[in-house]
Amino acid sequence: MNVKLRILTAGVLFFTGQALVAQQDSTKTQNIEEVVVVGYGTQKKADVTSSITTVKGSDIANLNTPTFEAQLAGRASGVQVVSSSGDIGRAPTVRIRGVNTITSGTSPLYVVDGVPIFAGDTGGGNTYTNALADINPADIESMTVLKDGAATAIYGSRAANGVVLITTKKGKNGKFTVSYNNMFSVASVVKKLDLLETPDFLTISNEKAKAAGTVWAKGSDYNTDWQKAVLRAGTQTDHFLSMTGGLGKGNYYASLGYTKQEGVITPNAMERISLRMNADQKVTDWFKLSTNFAYSETSYKGLNNGYNSISGAMFSAVRQLPNTPIYDTRTPTGYNIYTQGTVSRVGQWDNLIPITSDLTNIAYVVNNNKYTSDLSRFIGSIAGDVKITDWLDYKLQVSKDRSVTTGFLYWNRVHGDGFSRGGYIDNNYLNLDRWNIQNILNFNKTFGSHNLNVVLVNEYQKQKTNSFFADGQGLSSDFFGDVGVISGSYATQYSGGGATENGLISYAARLSYNFANKYFVQGTIRRDGLSSLPTANKWGNFPGVSLGWTVSNEGFMKDLNTLSELKLRASYGKVGNTDIGNYPYLGLYNSFKYADYNGIGYSQAGNDQLKWETNTKKNLGADFGLLKNRITFSADYFVNENDGLILAVPLSPSLGVPGNSVNKNIGSMENRGFEFSANADILKNENLKWSIGGNLTLMDNKVTGLVDGKDIIQSQNGETAYLIREGESLRSLYGYKYWGVNAANGNPVYYKADGSLVQANIANQGYYLFDPTNPGNLGTASSLTNDDRQILGNTLPTYFGSVNTTLQYKRFDFSVMARFSGGNNIFNVTRRELLNQDFYNNGSEILGRWQSASNPGDGWTPKLHGGRGNFINLNGQATSRFVEKGDFVKIDNITLGYSLDPAMLSSINLTKFRIYGVVQNAIMFTNYKGIDPEMENLGMDYNAVPRQRTISFGINATF
Repeated sequence: MNVKLRILTAGVLFFTGQALVAQQDSTKTQNIEEVVVVGYGTQKKADVTSSITTVKGSDIANLNTPTFEAQLAGRASGVQVVSSSGDIGRAPTVRIRGVNTITSGTSPLYVVDGVPIFAGDTGGGNTYTNALADINPADIESMTVLKDGAATAIYGSRAANGVVLITTKKGKNGKFTVSYNNMFSVASVVKKLDLLETPDFLTISNEKAKAAGTVWAKGSDYNTDWQKAVLRAGTQTDHFLSMTGGLGKGNYYASLGYTKQEGVITPNAMERISLRMNADQKVTDWFKLSTNFAYSETSYKGLNNGYNSISGAMFSAVRQLPNTPIYDTRTPTGYNIYTQGTVSRVGQWDNLIPITSDLTNIAYVVNNNKYTSDLSRFIGSIAGDVKITDWLDYKLQVSKDRSVTTGFLYWNRVHGDGFSRGGYIDNNYLNLDRWNIQNILNFNKTFGSHNLNVVLVNEYQKQKTNSFFADGQGLSSDFFGDVGVISGSYATQYSGGGATENGLISYAARLSYNFANKYFVQGTIRRDGLSSLPTANKWGNFPGVSLGWTVSNEGFMKDLNTLSELKLRASYGKVGNTDIGNYPYLGLYNSFKYADYNGIGYSQAGNDQLKWETNTKKNLGADFGLLKNRITFSADYFVNENDGLILAVPLSPSLGVPGNSVNKNIGSMENRGFEFSANADILKNENLKWSIGGNLTLMDNKVTGLVDGKDIIQSQNGETAYLIREGESLRSLYGYKYWGVNAANGNPVYYKADGSLVQANIANQGYYLFDPTNPGNLGTASSLTNDDRQILGNTLPTYFGSVNTTLQYKRFDFSVMARFSGGNNIFNVTRRELLNQDFYNNGSEILGRWQSASNPGDGWTPKLHGGRGNFINLNGQATSRFVEKGDFVKIDNITLGYSLDPAMLSSINLTKFRIYGVVQNAIMFTNYKGIDPEMENLGMDYNAVPRQRTISFGINATF
């Protein structure tokens, strides 16, 4: 058998050989009849003329992720999923065809069984609590991603960032079936930061100190791994029981799930129990009743992992002195802690000075402070379907999504953040409540070769949020750190709260027509009214249209045996972004407190002309099928034009406007790119099946309009590092271009805007001209100013995708998926911080520092000087010294399973029994010097919890 595989640069997969031609199947017929979920209904896959991607639940069934959106990574072209940290509960970033706003929300709209649900963080502030984690991934039948204008226009003002439709499992007629899945997993960090051990630490610390004229470090009895004090091997247990069947004219599906997961950092954890009941009952020949109810209770344990917090777990762990111990039996706590007066810090042991900034003993802090959130979530709907005629149906659906979070925080009064406060405690409550009512009329009629479908929608949505908190300090006893806020148990009391609400009224229509399954046209119009906007602009119209031509159904294509399917598509649509806040157009007053007096003050300038942001989506696509669809290929070209983006327009300070600005619809931006996806069944016979597939997305982002064309310079976490400029990618990294180290004296050298060079003279912290041909000459005095900053790279990937393969031999199954991404740059702030010049530990990179003209080191790391890290490393500013490429390739999932012989199982009333193992985040190939190039937040990498590698073992049993 001669099978040849060619992988073209565009990601197109072609296969030639006798094996493919010889195999006969009915794939094409099956694809024509396959039904996919679209907005407010379904369509035959062959009728779809827009850009959508469906991920089946069976493709993600055994992946170990607590949330379903994380499982989209690599499985759909145009969809990028980034998990920037190993924190359990933190929501990954999901981008569908790029970022489509500058200041507003970027999350897609998630719709579960027709119910638009809450997304984002619902934790109330104490822990990360991803709203989508309340849905058990094992309940999901399929996920459909709507990407272009024609597909998303039916959702109008909420669809600028794309739409993800989740369909949960339903009951099936026939035998009552019980399925049980169990999985046990062990997770460990993929990589820890490479820190100095005690011998090198002593050398580096005293070299810093010598430059400052002193000595810092002493003592080599200990070589403590402080990362190990906060990081751990976490375990996860999953149990999932489902029941499905049918009774008479009804079908039902019920499930019970339990998940307990430990994070790779202490004490991060999650525990969830989920219940689901989906049922359909045909009451009469013309009336069907459907219900979808899901309830979950989820508990999270979190921690402080602040980027610049002295009790931030990773911030502190990587700075602790390795020649000091964690524990000291001589202290009341048993930990190495020094406490005197108003100071409580980690003990310095034999060192001559204490650790910089009075850093705490982080092991004590993570084991004694408490951050918890407990969530109760109900998502439910009840729908009535009335069959008016054979071609006309009416559906009424009423749904509710309610999330209630109670949070608790306690800072131990003995040591850490709570020490100076005598202990600190906080209880909080957050309630999110959303009602949604949909009226849907569906007309479906065939007239000879003419096929017509019309869908009319009327939708009402109302949501409210309310929250309150009570906290205080000066606890009378540590006992109250376990039970919550108790009257009289603390000295200083605080309380507060808030409430918001908004509503949406919508009318929509979709017309789909095709002639002889060859020529297709679809038109959509939606009119939305949003309470968050002023009266003049509350209502907006959102049209969409698509055209399709199934060329393979033409008579002149019938004799082409190789090309089994060819379809051409084109679409246009206009949608909006309602994630702009609840009252963005109003002039607002807020509560203000002065000393013991309460009052109100002006807090937001109003703009009664404010509108929602708009997004115009254009798409051209083609679908191919070869050898009776044994090979399929899709290609799309898209342009997303974002207009009316809300930006802060500066105002004169003399006007007294809060923030000296007012919000206006003035910005614009564009995303354009290509998407490719391909799949092929290489081998397909009774004993051996082998398939391979993949997708590739190429994307370019460009800002096209700003306030008066002026640059916007932005900061994050104290780092001034972003530039938003017309003609450039959104939030490009912006700072100083680094040349390297002056080999004659160890000073760092930078480029000025005119291309000349200046060296930062560490001795007196001044700048001087640098001549590479005469490095020993200090040169004349110069400067490095804001005007010398340059664009250092874009933060958004320009390409990403995946390749996957599945092999099945008899009862064995094996699959692998590799993901890749690149074209972006990352400001590695963590790397810079590990080159600090204070009495902290350092990363091993510092060993390459300049020591003398005869020992210049790596040419990139300047000489050391204690206390002058801000000057040497330009803290607070981006420099190309710490900007790296974010390209990577990951072997993301490896699965091996074995299914027992059904003949053997029948004797014990089992129809299926499979055992399997999965490795996730298995292998990574990258030149990035940090832990993981995906550990970035808006293009910055700083002190995040390392991502985890997970090894899982499980069973699937069906009775």
